[in-house]
Amino acid sequence: MSAQRRTAAYRRGQIAEGLCAFYLRLTGWRVLERRHKSGRGTGAGEIDIIARRGRILAFIEVKARADLITALESVTPLQRSRIVRAAEAYLQRHPQLTNCDIRFDVMALGAGVWPRHIPDAWRP
Repeated sequence: MSAQRRTAAYRRGQIAEGLCAFYLRLTGWRVLERRHKSGRGTGAGEIDIIARRGRILAFIEVKARADLITALESVTPLQRSRIVRAAEAYLQRHPQLTNCDIRFDVMALGAGVWPRHIPDAWRP
């Protein structure tokens, strides 16, 4: 992939995450972090959005594709395991959140479609 295409994809990802964060705020969620990186060498990936509503703490993967089905199918098992590891590392650094109900969600966006929030999309 060329540098220009990577930059365009990065920008689309930022826009999608911003739209999802806005949607979450409108529906009563408090966005704690965006684009959380657990650190190099941890084997954990990036968490797009970490949000809380009441006792629920959600680690959210954002996927923007041409349509919603493709977006939902694009969360691979490898990505899921990395996100789980990153969530575990996050909770170790934020022990005050360990009493929350932990959930792994996906927010999918298709072309011209408002974000679709899929709660509890997978379990570790």
